[in-house]
Amino acid sequence: MVCFQSEYLHIEYHEPDKILISQWYGTCTSLQYRQALQQSVQCSKTHDVNFAIVDRRLLSPLSAEDLQWTSENYLNALYQLPLKRFAILNPFNVEADRQQQQLMQAYTKQLPFQIRSFEDLTSAYDWLMLQEA
Repeated sequence: MVCFQSEYLHIEYHEPDKILISQWYGTCTSLQYRQALQQSVQCSKTHDVNFAIVDRRLLSPLSAEDLQWTSENYLNALYQLPLKRFAILNPFNVEADRQQQQLMQAYTKQLPFQIRSFEDLTSAYDWLMLQEA
């Protein structure tokens, strides 16, 4: 089921596996970026999502303000979700990748779910579907 569709982002929910997949297609405004993240959180709450994949491969670097907003608002919203695992596909852009690694290093230990970065969608999906020990 498609939760959100635009020229810069596609968010889809796969009900059988309770996975939310967000795929960024490129540049957007600051307001669009923030609203899109809020939309993904809302969709996760509505469908009681257990797993998420965020494909950031085509996402451009964030402004300093959006990076701060992400760490203060989006990550706080993630804490409230019933997620078990969260996979991120690494951006192709070197600066965007550095920003992502910075966020992951700062918050991974604090998150109440597992988070991991990947280079491809198949590896990310396979990791999400691993049976818990």
